Amino acid sequence: MTPGTGSSQLLAFIKFLRSKDVPVSPADTLDAVHAAGLLGYEDRTKLRDGLAAVLAKSTFEQSAYLEAFDLFFAPQHPDDKTSEGPEAENSASESTQTDAQNNPSTSTESTPSLDDLLQNPSAQDDPTLAGLMSSDLMNALQDGDESTLAMAIEAAAEAARIDEIRLFTQRGQFTRKLLDALGETALRDAAIELEGNQPKAFQEIQRLRESLRHRARDRVERAYLVHAAGDTEDFLDEALSEVRLANISPHQMARMRKLMDRMARKLASRHGRRRRKKRRGQLNVPMTLRASVATDGIPFNTHWRQIQKKRPQVMAICDVSGSVATYAKFLLMFLYALQDVLPRTRSFAFSSSLGEVTDWFSELSVEEAVSRVNRVYGGATDYARALSDFSDLALQDINKATTVIILGDARNNNSDLRLDLLAEIKAKCKRLIWLNPEPRLAWGTGDSAMLPVTQHCHLATECNNLKQLERIIDTLLSAMHGN
Repeated sequence: MTPGTGSSQLLAFIKFLRSKDVPVSPADTLDAVHAAGLLGYEDRTKLRDGLAAVLAKSTFEQSAYLEAFDLFFAPQHPDDKTSEGPEAENSASESTQTDAQNNPSTSTESTPSLDDLLQNPSAQDDPTLAGLMSSDLMNALQDGDESTLAMAIEAAAEAARIDEIRLFTQRGQFTRKLLDALGETALRDAAIELEGNQPKAFQEIQRLRESLRHRARDRVERAYLVHAAGDTEDFLDEALSEVRLANISPHQMARMRKLMDRMARKLASRHGRRRRKKRRGQLNVPMTLRASVATDGIPFNTHWRQIQKKRPQVMAICDVSGSVATYAKFLLMFLYALQDVLPRTRSFAFSSSLGEVTDWFSELSVEEAVSRVNRVYGGATDYARALSDFSDLALQDINKATTVIILGDARNNNSDLRLDLLAEIKAKCKRLIWLNPEPRLAWGTGDSAMLPVTQHCHLATECNNLKQLERIIDTLLSAMHGN
């Protein structure tokens, strides 16, 4: 691999890494190019370890990096004897001999060359066949020269621009382009001429064509995995993030969890590195003077009155009745995926009666905790009783550093919602956010009390998919870190 080709492949690899959720900054890219220039591209293991030192910075990134490297820089023909040394050659030779003994049809003695099969003088004089027989591609196919075939396929891949593949359905189209660039048309024309009068030569031509098609399909599939799989995954994730959470089917949960973890890492990287500026406060003169007695009244050590800032906390109140239970499940899962950057989180669940479930999430996995929440607190909705229970349990713990998030549809079967309790919570907390999974057009219809609820919230918004939830949590974290 030449340095120029290696550099372009390295940049393509970095793009591939980003599609695998490995963040690579412009500075990291420059470091990777410099490291690859020092290490060279000949030794695959040395290149892999060297690039890992500058591109993989965590356990997750290390794992994703190794998987991506093995996929992107996979040997094009693992059976290439020249790349493995004498031991591989001996092993391949023994394997060939064994195959020949077990299956005579694979023996070199039972498979004459195409030259031997072209016994018809008129066929040998045919210009199409003569040109084909003298081509480097035909010689490489007949001799099994993997190095020559690999170089020919790479040159044809560049000519066919297979790196532009973006869709799974384009594989056949790019395979055909690659075969045309390789000159497979000459093999096809030769097969047509030999089919009628030279059956054995025709079969050999077909065997060589199939071998070439197999290599072409393999190269296109690798190009798809490298250049299109990431785009396809991004497209699927983007579509899933906009699907209503109530419509997520069980077989999509694995992808949904992966997407939530990806969003959580993104929010963590965005908000986890911020640092508060510590204000020194006012000078504490009496304490400073007392401390300066030991230094003849010279205040070497000053003391300051500092305002004790209360630690921010989040209280999440989730309606887990049948209509909104799925949304509560995803909200709780998302909040607890963000524990590295979210402040203290206390969770409460209700349908009629309300209880705190914070300890369940510390003792159990998120899935088990959510399942237990639904079993214990599922049922008919009673917001009045739930808000009353919350006031008894946690109202005294709310202060101006507390953000209260309520998830529910505000449908209370035409009963009193106890808006007075909601107003009291708003007065004591810093921020009261109500998330409603219903569309805004449905607010206030039927038994919905959402319109009067909005008057007692700092923010009331529609939230029924993962993208909306991410945006809301992002805004919440920005407000917390901005203070």
